Amino acid sequence: MAPDVCFIVPSYRSRTTIRATIDSIFGQRTERQFDVLVVDSSADDTTEWLKKLHPEVRTLKSETRLFPGAARNRGVRETAAPLLAFLDADATLAPDWLESLLARLAVSPDLSLVGGAVVNANPESLPSRLLHWIEFSEYLPGLPSGFRAALSSSNLLVKRDEFLAKGGFDESYGMAEDLLLCRKWRQGLFFEGKARIFHRHRCTWKEVSEHLQALGYWSGRYRASHPTTSGSWLRRIPLASFGLPFLRAPRILARLLRSNWKEGAKATLLLPLLLWALFRWTTGFYNGLRVAPQALT
Repeated sequence: MAPDVCFIVPSYRSRTTIRATIDSIFGQRTERQFDVLVVDSSADDTTEWLKKLHPEVRTLKSETRLFPGAARNRGVRETAAPLLAFLDADATLAPDWLESLLARLAVSPDLSLVGGAVVNANPESLPSRLLHWIEFSEYLPGLPSGFRAALSSSNLLVKRDEFLAKGGFDESYGMAEDLLLCRKWRQGLFFEGKARIFHRHRCTWKEVSEHLQALGYWSGRYRASHPTTSGSWLRRIPLASFGLPFLRAPRILARLLRSNWKEGAKATLLLPLLLWALFRWTTGFYNGLRVAPQALT
């Protein structure tokens, strides 16, 4: 008999973080039946190590590197659970995460895709804070629950039938696959602020700079290949994208102040660094915009 929920975790070089991820799944305060499926494409022995650590976890090993979307799709094919919970291997769940999202689905049965808030798991690191503010400012704890244009794939509960009907994740994207997935829904994406995950970010300036450029690159590719999305006009004038930091910074600060005024005040004082980080993202975005759309098919 299929469980009620299947947690699907893509893994790549995640041995230092995935143990806490799995522990947090089994720490859920719920009466629902669930199983855990890890799709690992690391070149090391993470799969065997995880089997010994948690024999109850199902593991799938890929000999070739899988992007997160491809790993999640493979996991979906291996389960018949009616609900899919997507979680990254560098995140941990609050004990009531699953029940909070299930409660939202129960109240609003027409919904098929819900996600929660993202808390910075290592806020003591300044580079980590900058990355968190840029990547997850729309999903901060303290922001009101409500409909969103997009949700983060690191923090999703979705009805399997709807997921399959919409074709799942685009497997060609290294990042921004959640934007593509949410675009297929167009409406009915709900942010439930009571459901929280704790996301562990990169901590060094070099790692954060590289990650921001990668985030921007895939976001740029997404907009270059989908002309009806917001900001897609920038593909005609790519250099104009370097004005984006001055548009994004006030929005990020406004969300931070709304979520937690102390955090917002700190971010305001660190505005020069926030702008630096946004320009790193924009450099990647500019490069992604310049990729010919026909090369993305």
